[in-house]
Amino acid sequence: MPPFIWTSEPTEVIQSFETRHKNPLAGALFGWAAWAVESLHYLDDIDRAYDTSRKVIGTHRPDVVDVAHARWATGTCITALDLCAAGLGRSFCAHDGPRELDLSCFNSSRPPKRKVPWRALLPPLALQWVDGVCADAEYKKIKEARDSLVHSRLKRHFTLSTGGPPQRLKLELETTQLEVRCVVEVARDVATRHVTAFLDLLPRV
Repeated sequence: MPPFIWTSEPTEVIQSFETRHKNPLAGALFGWAAWAVESLHYLDDIDRAYDTSRKVIGTHRPDVVDVAHARWATGTCITALDLCAAGLGRSFCAHDGPRELDLSCFNSSRPPKRKVPWRALLPPLALQWVDGVCADAEYKKIKEARDSLVHSRLKRHFTLSTGGPPQRLKLELETTQLEVRCVVEVARDVATRHVTAFLDLLPRV
């Protein structure tokens, strides 16, 4: 598949934001978020080709490929959205600490980790974007999978193959099971949808 084409060129939108807000660090974070989305489309191409051929590079096991692709997809998706939130923190919350803010710092359904009321400092459109991401059921699935793959241990399900190609690994979430191919597609779509919406709102904040 060809590279992902943005509806609005990210560099131009981000540079305009930097000019207005005089915050190049925020712009750099937004730029990394856009690149993360593009890398998910690259991963999708790789995973789709693997799903069709079931041919691995070298002698790696299929389950190793599946776990690697699941970590890549979920981690990159959540990182893309957290980078957008981090840029908002730099721009509107006067945040200058060594550790960036992330979506959880603005999530109204989670108790605040600090005494600073980060949500109250965001413009209404930015807050609307944050709430839209946090309410997205597919985002929650990817976040749950990412947290388990990175910080814990996610239950995995194998289906024995009788002569045909090996079945893709399934990851067990709280309420469902997701095959790795589906994880890659959902992560790609969640990041693409919300980062595109974020870039669309930047000229208005």
